[in-house]
Amino acid sequence: MLRAAARALVALTAALGATGGALAGAIGDKVFEIEAQFGSQPGQVIERLRPLEAGARAGDTDDLRIFLAAWGYAHASIDKPSVAEAAVEELTDLGERLHDPAALASAYTLKAAMLSFSGQVRAAFGWVESALPLADKVPSPDLQYWVDMMAADMATSNGHLDEGVRMYEAAVVAARRGRNPRREAQAYLGLVPLHIVKGQLGVALRQAALVRELGARTTDPSLRISSWVLEALAADAQGDTRRSERARREAQNATLAALVEAPAGPQVPVNSQAGGDGWMGTEVDALLTLSALHQSAGNFGAARDLALRARTQAQAQNDDAHLAVALVNIGLADIRMGHIQQGMALANDGLARMGSRKRDAELLIQLNRYVAALERSGETSESWLRLRDALMLETELARRDRRSTVIELQRESSFQQRQRELDQLEHQNALQAAEIGRRAMERTLSLLLAAAMGLGGVVAWRLYLRARKANRQLALNNEALEFASHHDAVTGLLNRRAMEAHTTALHGQPYCNVSISVKQFGLIVGSVGHQQGDQLLCQIAGRLDAVARRHDATLYRVDGVTFGAIFRCAEGDTQRVRTVLQALAEAMEVPFEVGNQDLIVSIGAGAAHCPTDAPTAHEVARLAELAKLRTHAEPGNTHVLYDARIGESQHDKLHMEARMAKALEQGGFELYYQGQRSMADGRFCGFEALLRWHDGGKMVSPAQFIPLAEESGLIVRIGAWVLQQGCQQAKAWADAGFGAVKVAVNISPRQFNHPDFLATVRRTLQATGVDPAQIELEITEGSVMDAAEASIAQLHALRELGLQLSIDDFGTGYASLSYLRRFPLTRLKIDRSFVSQLGASAQDDTIVRTVIGLAHGLGLAVTAEGVETPAQEAMLQSWHCDVVQGFLHSRPAPAATATQLLVAEREALLQAAEA
Repeated sequence: MLRAAARALVALTAALGATGGALAGAIGDKVFEIEAQFGSQPGQVIERLRPLEAGARAGDTDDLRIFLAAWGYAHASIDKPSVAEAAVEELTDLGERLHDPAALASAYTLKAAMLSFSGQVRAAFGWVESALPLADKVPSPDLQYWVDMMAADMATSNGHLDEGVRMYEAAVVAARRGRNPRREAQAYLGLVPLHIVKGQLGVALRQAALVRELGARTTDPSLRISSWVLEALAADAQGDTRRSERARREAQNATLAALVEAPAGPQVPVNSQAGGDGWMGTEVDALLTLSALHQSAGNFGAARDLALRARTQAQAQNDDAHLAVALVNIGLADIRMGHIQQGMALANDGLARMGSRKRDAELLIQLNRYVAALERSGETSESWLRLRDALMLETELARRDRRSTVIELQRESSFQQRQRELDQLEHQNALQAAEIGRRAMERTLSLLLAAAMGLGGVVAWRLYLRARKANRQLALNNEALEFASHHDAVTGLLNRRAMEAHTTALHGQPYCNVSISVKQFGLIVGSVGHQQGDQLLCQIAGRLDAVARRHDATLYRVDGVTFGAIFRCAEGDTQRVRTVLQALAEAMEVPFEVGNQDLIVSIGAGAAHCPTDAPTAHEVARLAELAKLRTHAEPGNTHVLYDARIGESQHDKLHMEARMAKALEQGGFELYYQGQRSMADGRFCGFEALLRWHDGGKMVSPAQFIPLAEESGLIVRIGAWVLQQGCQQAKAWADAGFGAVKVAVNISPRQFNHPDFLATVRRTLQATGVDPAQIELEITEGSVMDAAEASIAQLHALRELGLQLSIDDFGTGYASLSYLRRFPLTRLKIDRSFVSQLGASAQDDTIVRTVIGLAHGLGLAVTAEGVETPAQEAMLQSWHCDVVQGFLHSRPAPAATATQLLVAEREALLQAAEA
């Protein structure tokens, strides 16, 4: 059947963003990055979320909501209900305390997922129904998607197919609003089997192809596999044998490719109802899903036929888990068709197999389906017996969850780590207060007794001393509690809470806010370890604090490697601000000694003034942070004072980045192609693919948007799109009979060094079917020299795929000749800055001639860029340059224009041959 809360790991990617990406802070953004890379692996998600917990709790409410939704869902999907329940309770408390509908919607949807994983799909449907109106109040496509997907899964699991279609379509809309192709593909993946069951086969086939198209823009191979599987079954239903056979072959090929690229090592087991990232990734799984849907729609004959096919495949694969579900489906269909005894025997066999495999959640779901079928067929006595079994199993699962909750909470207590010490102090405080009260009563009684016995004076004195000692201890505990709530545990500095209280107290008075962060501290910790990293952090705090005190400022540790400083400063007194910033930078000049080694530490500091730059404390802190971000682009100790241009520049960057992301989703980018002419025969032997951006009817210069895309990381997605388009064009030219026309694709440094780059190249080559020899990857010197040894391995792996490799803009970087000899290159490209001076600069003539000779000596071809005059071409030809590229023969133009060049060249050759 369609699994309850189908594809928990599909929904997990939405749970990670459940409270709305638009509201996310730094922690929320990190959670979204985890979604993108590890959304189908809950164990990996948990490991990468763990270090973020402290920051989420110290941050704002939105970050905490995002973290709790992700944390709870990941644990629920690997059968750790105690941690998930704790997240539900905390989200509920957050929502009720702050009247936050997003937190309540997340809590109810997470509760629905937990219930569905234990087989209680009817109860789960009630919870998610409560979440729907709350989600409608929040302008968050991420939250809306999660709730809609869960509602669709629950509706379909409970037999409400039309409602399931409506909710899946709503999830598609939410995914598009969030510009998330993976989520959109997953929503369509839920729709396709429903359209097959409803007989809308054309729609099903189109949507299966759409899943594949959207999946190609993600790193999730399971979407491609599932789309082919569903296309095969839709084509079967349509009677299109050729299409179904082709789809099955493609599914097998995609499965094999995914197995090759699958991560090694043990995987965390996922709940049987969670599905996993391979949901409907096999034909037997899809057959059982369609069988259950036909059963819900009353198509019992079709349900039986599909279940029989699933049984045959499961037996052939020795797949007892799917075989058990297939037997139940056949039995239920037989019962509804009137073959009651035969159906009961098959269903009982399937249920017994599930029970022996301890798949209790799935067993409970199938028992409830069996009871419903028996009731509708008039088998009242048998239905009551099976209903009793279902209720007993449900009770047992609830009991296990409660017991597991107690054990897990005792063992992990992960949501109380940050407050543990404060809670202990408060507990000791309460104990002391109770003890003082008890001893006060004891003292009163003892005084009366001592007076009666003539010993009152001595006893009263001793009790007085004991009471005074208890009072002193209570005062010390209160002081420790107060200190811990306003001071950082590592450095002893005042914390962000104290900083916020300080700035609130300065309301109406001018002051300066300085934000300071340690540059590349993560690299230092990776070198010396966390313990010595804390020691270094304390030394940094000591130096900064000394500077702050000298200038009548107060230093705070805001979080992680970020410090803040507040000092009174008159409006317009920028000289004093610069003096303080300079002193802070100078304090870092002397190396730090940690673990018998000297470490150079650099900081970046940004300052903003209240009320000159902004009228509120919150806004001043934001502007100081914005100014500080400008310092991270420069090496060493740097500082910046905020001015309006920084805000405008940052706003422009964010605006352009958003427009680029929109262009990538909506087709605003286009590839132009500049021809490369062979010096041997004068023909076009290839083209360089050059990215162009049409923004609102205007062409944006690559010099404007490429550096920003590189800085923001968006270049990785853009580069993947460029590679795919370039491969498709090369394949199109080859199919059109133009031969093996080469297409050169530029690879940015960030793209080349991305951990998924090699896998992306493999997938693109496989998806487009292009001959790898037609593709030349142009890589800059800096990309390969930043980590030369690792680059060598990566370059060899690319060459093994059959690709051509070239060093772009050779001569402008710092490639070592010793490494150049070891790189498996096929070509050097001479930068246009050298070519433009040919004939005018003897030095440039010598450089170009030497590079050509060097390349040929290493067995490499040479391409000269920027050739604009016949004289330049003649000189290059005399030096035996292999290929020229430039305005002399071809300007960058759309693919259609480049194709016309090839057509004209072919016609000229044919005319010459006829002559």
